Amino acid sequence: MSGRRDFLVFDISGKFCGLPVEDLLEIVPMALLSRPPSMPAMFEGFLNLRGTAVPVVSLSRMFRLEKSPLELYTPIIVVRARDCPLAFLVDHVTQILSLSATDAVPLQRDHSFNDCAAAQVTTSERVVYILSLKRVLIEKEKQCLIEFQTMEQQRLNELQVTLP
Repeated sequence: MSGRRDFLVFDISGKFCGLPVEDLLEIVPMALLSRPPSMPAMFEGFLNLRGTAVPVVSLSRMFRLEKSPLELYTPIIVVRARDCPLAFLVDHVTQILSLSATDAVPLQRDHSFNDCAAAQVTTSERVVYILSLKRVLIEKEKQCLIEFQTMEQQRLNELQVTLP
């Protein structure tokens, strides 16, 4: 990291993670998600975001942490993914953290699955793991996600054509 960057910090089953603010599109409260059959367990379902099928990944399931119950305002963080839309289901959004290049300590290779946690920051309150959006999903998961997203988007498009 160079200069100062802002990170959105969120809680996943008591673990705190952060993503660069520039990777975020929006945060939406819990919504009714569609869940096609045979969808992998780490995917919570699809969010219909203004006509776009956005796959929602449960980070607690993905990181094999205890899952918190879904609530009315459970946040869904929609991020800028390269290949297709993507969102993360988290327990709580806690703060925006402004960091300089020297605040974050890079993590050793193989510290986390697929090296998705690139660095860690220790604040007065907690340790925050900075996630790499490019490495949160492995290639096979990305391909699976794209296939399901394509099918769900087609279903949404067909629904919009048939509804007045």
